[in-house]
Amino acid sequence: MDNLINSIGNNAGTAYDQIFLVLTFLVSSLVLRQAMIFSGQNWIKTYSHTVTLLFLPIITYAITSVISDNIALSLGMVGALSIVRFRNPVKSPLELVIYFAMISIGIAGAVSYNWLLLIVVSLVLVLVGSQLINNIFTSYFNIHLFTASFTEGNSLHTLEIRSNNEIEELSNRNDLINFIRNDDGSIVYMLANHDKKEIMTLANLLKKNDKVVRIAFNAA
Repeated sequence: MDNLINSIGNNAGTAYDQIFLVLTFLVSSLVLRQAMIFSGQNWIKTYSHTVTLLFLPIITYAITSVISDNIALSLGMVGALSIVRFRNPVKSPLELVIYFAMISIGIAGAVSYNWLLLIVVSLVLVLVGSQLINNIFTSYFNIHLFTASFTEGNSLHTLEIRSNNEIEELSNRNDLINFIRNDDGSIVYMLANHDKKEIMTLANLLKKNDKVVRIAFNAA
């Protein structure tokens, strides 16, 4: 009877630990999501990406816990997972790294709570710290440490300027993503920026420039 009571108590304790870990995974996923948004990675706001961040650590933790004490089951699980093919294209290296990080969080949770916290805290510090450093350089030194890219799935406002001569201030901008010199001598500048206000301010200034022939704005 005592053994049965102890067994029930141990199982209850294990269940509470697992529930606590799952809650930790959910909180960690949401914190990382907000850190990504703060860093300008707006693709993470979609429903599919958000749910993926929430699911991956829990699924990985469940699989790791099930096969951890059974070598035969581990080999069988590896064989089963090897037939899975992911057809959805990854838009950027960062997206792939985030998925791998969420899987690592699930594995770390099954091994050590300290490792789980270390991974989450490190990721948040890198994401938030890099953005803060970029903001400081942009505000005080007018230097952009990172350039914008459409291939990363970010929501960017674009401004297309066609001019009959080269405009030096546009050529030197950090948010310039495309430059075309046509056969007729005209030049097309394509700029992309997260800040809609900055793009619109520039468009209003360029309206007064005699070199500018056409301005086209596209909101994200």
